[in-house]
Amino acid sequence: MAPTFKMNGVLRFSVLTSTFNMDRFASIEEAAEEIFSAKRMALRLHLFEKLCLPSLTRQRDQGFDLVIATSDRMPEQYLTQLMDIVGDSANISIVPFPVARHYGTLNKAYGLMPRGGATHQILFRLDDDDALDVDYVARTKRLAGSLVAMQGASTPFVISYNRGFYLQRGAEPKVFDAIERAPLSVGTALVRPAGQGENPYRYNHRKFAQHYNTFSDITVPGFIRTHHWDNHSDPAIMGRKDEMTPEDIDADLRAHFGLSLAALKAI
Repeated sequence: MAPTFKMNGVLRFSVLTSTFNMDRFASIEEAAEEIFSAKRMALRLHLFEKLCLPSLTRQRDQGFDLVIATSDRMPEQYLTQLMDIVGDSANISIVPFPVARHYGTLNKAYGLMPRGGATHQILFRLDDDDALDVDYVARTKRLAGSLVAMQGASTPFVISYNRGFYLQRGAEPKVFDAIERAPLSVGTALVRPAGQGENPYRYNHRKFAQHYNTFSDITVPGFIRTHHWDNHSDPAIMGRKDEMTPEDIDADLRAHFGLSLAALKAI
């Protein structure tokens, strides 16, 4: 029987957990105060609205579901803004979670989405300040079908997209190309038999090849990653970068993201 796929994603939007990032704070209350500060929420809502969400609504294949995992402690004004930005998207839902362990919370988020009778699930991850190219969903499904046939139906594996662009904040915003040598968080997907236990937040994304057969696709630019003062981790680039002219960057952004170079910088 040929494999069939259900594609589900989880995006963290200021979700508050008892484990992730808690080494920086003395208590949950202190973490909440920083995470929900006016300055930080303004940045996160802006990047989500102008960059991340459009990359999902522009997908040529809308055959996916996505849960935006957020916190039940988020102030009402910000939750309302987030709901207004998402609007009535049929395949995107917002779920506030109580404080609990990070991985367990995200596992629950994936579990909220239907499997649809598929033999396999494609579970992807995305951060609220990054973007995917418009063919991400269609291409991932196509690759998953070929790779299941190569490896056998019972073997989980990872698909990552290591070629893309960085948007770096500064007095003059900078956009540059990069080809990474290890998987990023942006759009990395775990393909597994339906109902099997793990999701792509199980391990640090840079270390996926230590745990799963990992396929890296650099045929087209697959991501835009932002670099700003509120990045959780230092966005170190491990690989090639700055090899394209502004004219070629502009052409690729228009073709694969529906954005001009000027429009991306303006974000």
